[in-house]
Amino acid sequence: QTSLEEELLLNIATQVKTSPIAISMAMGIIAYMMYRHIPNQPLIWGGWFSLVLLTQAYRIYKLPRLPRETHIPIERRTRHAAMLNFVGVGIQSLSLLAFPMFTPMEASVQTIMFVGMGVGSIVTTVGWRPYSRSHIWLTLIPVYSLWLWSGIWGPSDEVGVMVGVVGFAYTLTLWKISERLYRMNVDFFANRAALAAALAEAEAAGMAKTRFLAAASHDLRQPIHTLGLFSAAMGMRTLDNRTREIASNIDAAIQTLSTQLDSLLDVSKLDAGIVPIKLSVISLAQTLERLQQETETVARARDIAIYVDCPPDARTRTDPALLDRVVRNVLTNAISHNRDCSVYLEVAERGKAWLLDIRDTGVGIPTEEQRKIFEEFYQLHNPERDRNKGLGLGLSIVKRLSDLLGMGMTFQSEPGVGTRFTFRLPMDSGEPSDDSADEIPAQRLYGLRVLVVDDEPGIRTAMTALLTNMGCLVETADGSDSAVASAQKWRPDIALVDFRLRGIDSGLKCTTRLRELYPELPVIIISGETAPERLLEAEQAGIPMLSKPVSKADLCAAIASACEF
Repeated sequence: QTSLEEELLLNIATQVKTSPIAISMAMGIIAYMMYRHIPNQPLIWGGWFSLVLLTQAYRIYKLPRLPRETHIPIERRTRHAAMLNFVGVGIQSLSLLAFPMFTPMEASVQTIMFVGMGVGSIVTTVGWRPYSRSHIWLTLIPVYSLWLWSGIWGPSDEVGVMVGVVGFAYTLTLWKISERLYRMNVDFFANRAALAAALAEAEAAGMAKTRFLAAASHDLRQPIHTLGLFSAAMGMRTLDNRTREIASNIDAAIQTLSTQLDSLLDVSKLDAGIVPIKLSVISLAQTLERLQQETETVARARDIAIYVDCPPDARTRTDPALLDRVVRNVLTNAISHNRDCSVYLEVAERGKAWLLDIRDTGVGIPTEEQRKIFEEFYQLHNPERDRNKGLGLGLSIVKRLSDLLGMGMTFQSEPGVGTRFTFRLPMDSGEPSDDSADEIPAQRLYGLRVLVVDDEPGIRTAMTALLTNMGCLVETADGSDSAVASAQKWRPDIALVDFRLRGIDSGLKCTTRLRELYPELPVIIISGETAPERLLEAEQAGIPMLSKPVSKADLCAAIASACEF
């Protein structure tokens, strides 16, 4: 945060790039008028004009350097600038000694020059008092006093008196304006400083919120990840019906928690700017029908009917996963906040684009609440924080993802009538990509040698239980040193490494050390991190990363992809 004096110096240093040229030209005209009356005395008019040029040259040299000379106290630098202006204006005002010899026209030209320079200087320095006083006391008051003299005792008669009187009134007005300008500048600077402090405080609060959420999310993901691994391992065993029902309920609870934590992760990825866009051609009809089927059971429980109206040939080029997230979030939001209504997913052709409308006939959103619904963690009609309505991140993610995909989202809502979201998607005539892949059977990992590196004993135990049930051979380590020691005795086919290990140790350091032993060793980072800077660090390392809690299917697919089978 700069001081007011420092900003004044910067302003003066900026305007000095042009003002010396204008001043020199104006004083050159006055020197020429002096020459016309005393051509045989070059020491007077020439010497004076030479002093003007020397002072302007020094101003060009010195003033731009003053803001950079921070080793000199600001008070001394501002005094230097004020003194340069005072000396320069004083030398220029010496030309007023020639006023009595000038014709009325020449005197008018001289007056115009000094008034123009005075007003320009006062305006460009926002009424800074040292500059204002120099111009008023050294040029304006003397020049209008000379007009009064010329009117009373000189050749100007009553015109000179009138110019002098009006000029003094103008000078008084200019003085008041300069004072007002300076006070306004002081107040503006104080308000700006207060706003900057408030903004810094708000940014600090935002960073504290981000750090808290990242820490809380990480600490929550650890036990949920462990629980998910144990649950998956248990599900692979032979169970009686009652136990299988209990295991199914556990899986459902874990899935709900995972979905909510994934929302935090999505926000963190968007904050870090590491959400990759993988474009491909998709069928909008197939996408919307699939999402309709996936949400139909939940919708039916709330007496909500979902309808899809999409041309069968509607194709677009976008990121399927991100578009899925956008539509799913809007659809889920409509279902969770309404009852006994209809939701329509409609696609219509508009020029060279498809317009995707997602509208409901529900309760709508009050006008005063409509701006808030895209804020993070804001929830409408959920004072009890019903977990089935999520964390209040869904529409925030929709807005940011639609901006990322260039979908031009528009939003309308009317209380008692319903809500409509509209997205614009480009048309594409290509064949839809077939990105569907069967789940990797756990049996395909049979005999794979897996090194698990995690500082949490529970996670090592749970991961061992799951991988062993898949037929893998597992070794565990709690950090880089023990991982390297284990790998030296027992060469792994792949390493699953936690991102955050004890102390200064980390998954990235562990990966580096393991690849010093085996340069081609596949590694997957498994992390509970949601801090944007940590996610960006992992992204830049170029190592595949899974976010805790990891499902069995995702783990199998990632291992198969990393090992290329």
